[in-house]
Amino acid sequence: MSTTSSSSPSHRPAAPGTTEQHQGHPTLASLLATAAGEALDLLAAPRGSHVPVHGVGVFDAGETFTAHGQVLLAPGTDDSSDTAPLVLRSAARAGAAAVVVRRGAGGAAPRLLEVAAETGTALLTRAPWVEWTELIGMLRAGLAHAGGPPAGESPTDVPLGDLPALARALSALVGGAITIEDPDSRVLAFSPTEHGSDPLRRQTILGQQVPRWRLAELTASGFLRTLWSTDEVVHRPAEGQFSERLAVAVRAGDEVLGSIWAAADGSPLREAARQALREAARTAAPHLLRHRQRTQYAAAHRRRAVQDLLEGTGDADSAAALGLTAETPCVVLSVTTRGAVTTRGGPPPTADQETADQEGEPPDSHDRALRLASLQATAHQPTGHPLRDADRLDVLLPLPDEDPPEADTAARRLALRLAAAVRDAGALPLVAIGTPQPAPAQAPRSRTSAHLVLHVLRDRSTRAAPGGAPEPLEVADEADVRAALDALRAVHAVAGLTPQVDGPVRELLAHDAQHGTALAPTLAAYLSRFGDVPGTARELGVHPNTLRYRLRRLRTRFGLDLDDPDVRLLAELGLRAAGRRPAAPQDERDKRDDRSG
Repeated sequence: MSTTSSSSPSHRPAAPGTTEQHQGHPTLASLLATAAGEALDLLAAPRGSHVPVHGVGVFDAGETFTAHGQVLLAPGTDDSSDTAPLVLRSAARAGAAAVVVRRGAGGAAPRLLEVAAETGTALLTRAPWVEWTELIGMLRAGLAHAGGPPAGESPTDVPLGDLPALARALSALVGGAITIEDPDSRVLAFSPTEHGSDPLRRQTILGQQVPRWRLAELTASGFLRTLWSTDEVVHRPAEGQFSERLAVAVRAGDEVLGSIWAAADGSPLREAARQALREAARTAAPHLLRHRQRTQYAAAHRRRAVQDLLEGTGDADSAAALGLTAETPCVVLSVTTRGAVTTRGGPPPTADQETADQEGEPPDSHDRALRLASLQATAHQPTGHPLRDADRLDVLLPLPDEDPPEADTAARRLALRLAAAVRDAGALPLVAIGTPQPAPAQAPRSRTSAHLVLHVLRDRSTRAAPGGAPEPLEVADEADVRAALDALRAVHAVAGLTPQVDGPVRELLAHDAQHGTALAPTLAAYLSRFGDVPGTARELGVHPNTLRYRLRRLRTRFGLDLDDPDVRLLAELGLRAAGRRPAAPQDERDKRDDRSG
């Protein structure tokens, strides 16, 4: 769970081992009847599904604890593993009503089902599209819902989860203009007004969230702190052209679901409005629960569909979950910042890239940049489908049918907007555009292409020469970096076939690391200048005679005859495979190199 500031609602989960009291005594069956049940598969219920459930916890093999009546989550265990029966038996001894494990590739082991029958403990598996942290929240919210008042007791005749209809019904009950908001002050629904909205309500509804300046005021005055810490109705007097308001938090157990705001509509709120709003909060809880669970389910399902398509395990159903057909053209864009080191799904970070990471943007700037880029992708038309992957963001973008020029334009348009979003976060962007593909099933090819282009961009950014050199590319596709891509592919192929090619380079790098010298950068610069001694010396900031001395050392100490074209080729391949490129002058290293000779 993420931490929240005092201006945000706090979540107060029950401590492990405690018993949560709910009206109606929730059972496993009533819990599975909520939206949480859509994220679970019931494998075994030896005592039936009507066993009481008192809470949700996380299994920890290192603790001795009691978990009477709890549903315990075991994130590190799958149902086909040898450890699963031991986990289930341990949880049963602690009094757990049920245990949730990962779904294994081989299905539930027979021994696990036998232990479930022996102990009488229900066994469930988690759907692969939902994260464990999301599942905990869904179970806690579902448990509160399952233990709440029956739907027939609601004073409104509104279909469960229909928030616009709920807002209209609550407006009639309270006698004011109603706004229903989530915990982040985003508008979920609102009722119409008879006498026109005041400017604040109008701005909130049009912007679909409370304006930032207003949130700052409510935070500074302590209003939000009071709202999220009490079940009582909080009053905000009229302020100039802003009418008076009443607000109340909506909770399901200890989970904060949002808030309801009532604004005076043409006349002051009546005295009974406070009690009516208090009752409205209880009425709204199951509706907000259903809305949140449905939203979480849809978001998790979309995220899983994007992941499956990008990893090559998706199908037509995965595409349909994103509103795509099996023939929708698409392209993958990959985004990171110059200070980030990407390791998954692409080449490992080079030594130069690791150095750049130490000198790059702070982690919070990088994370914020990728969050803003993700929002930019989802707000784009057509909608991009983002997926965070380690220290980069991949975006699956559908393209116009049968119009390659327009497809290229659409991809670059989004790439430029993603770069702008990263800059808005205070970071330096790198955005790679993969090769367009004719269908979502070929998205992995575009993703691989984007990752290779991103590798080239990151490498070039670490080699940006000082002294007025042009800025490295921020946005590129394969055509923009064709030569570098071809060289990168060749290096990877050669390195895999002939690992001994970088033998001398490994020895050279080890010498640099041990003695603090810079012979490998010297060799890289010399090769990139095609043996031009004066030009290489200027680039390194040393005297030509100093460079000639180093070149003799490369020959005598490491056996590198740089007059031999085959040796030069192998040295170049070895340096590239090791991630070494011509570096900026490093006078201090140069001096240490000369002294260590």
